[in-house]
Amino acid sequence: MSSLQVAQLIDDIADKYEFYSSVFLLFIGMISNILIITVFTNVRIFRGNKCAYYLVIESITDIGLLLSIFPSNIAGYFLNADPATLSLIWCKIQLMWSFGCGLHSLFTISFLAFDQFLSTNYRQSWRQLSTIKLAHHLAFFNIGVVVFHGILFLIFGEIGFLGCSIYNPIAKVYFEFFYYPILSGSLPVIISGAFSLLAYRNVRRIVRRQIPLVRRRLDRQMTAIALARVLCILILLAPFLVLNLFQLTTVYDNEDYMGLAILYLLSVIIYSLLYLNYAVSHVNSFIYGIFNINGIFLDEFLFIFTYITAFSSSSETFICEKRVELFDTIM
Repeated sequence: MSSLQVAQLIDDIADKYEFYSSVFLLFIGMISNILIITVFTNVRIFRGNKCAYYLVIESITDIGLLLSIFPSNIAGYFLNADPATLSLIWCKIQLMWSFGCGLHSLFTISFLAFDQFLSTNYRQSWRQLSTIKLAHHLAFFNIGVVVFHGILFLIFGEIGFLGCSIYNPIAKVYFEFFYYPILSGSLPVIISGAFSLLAYRNVRRIVRRQIPLVRRRLDRQMTAIALARVLCILILLAPFLVLNLFQLTTVYDNEDYMGLAILYLLSVIIYSLLYLNYAVSHVNSFIYGIFNINGIFLDEFLFIFTYITAFSSSSETFICEKRVELFDTIM
């Protein structure tokens, strides 16, 4: 087989993988996030809870991201062309919506970790800062950042050699040196990780103050799940950032069919891993909960298993239930 035939075979494999992964992630992600929203908005224990507020916002944002990506991928499989490369207007809208939702979701997780740090702090004055009003202010700030970058994608989004992307040299410098490595990469990971570790330190101080065993275990479980969430983001987000930085800084040869086909296959796989973060990212905490079914965790696990199932974000239920019980203990 010639290199051109091998490149075409690789393209066909990539197209099939993108189609089936899109169908799977769209189906699972929609069910997962809708169930999360349903539980947190209808169960009385979560009403007015800050943790539930953040997680409902994140689930709504994740649904927006899934709907902006996967229907287009599925349609492109049958049309034999990416719809974003057929219309400049749709290209700009898809870039704005998908990257905006992704950025919004990452910062929502960061604010959730920050709120967890405040709510578990040993200082009562700091715990009092963790209010629903603060959650609203952070949510509006998050929307402002997302709208600003959405305007950038509307202005600089183009259809080019690599499809719908950013090709303006000045804009590429911004995305290469700030947006990908900092704003949507290291910054949310550092914020989430740092405040999760600080929350863990708060938990250790609670232990030293001889707080009852039940409360210590609740705090420890909540902090461990938060750290697991940050680790999940780091693992699934890192390949995507590396890929985008590589694409921004690489000069491509139009005659290198094999290299372009391999890059396309890698892009499809890496993007599916990224979207896994928004579709079933909390399934690791469901598994974590299985290995902690004892004593005080049995009721929480049964609640999660009944309402959310194995494909949903059970970690969020753990966090919110434990947050409520923690505040009941404090008050």
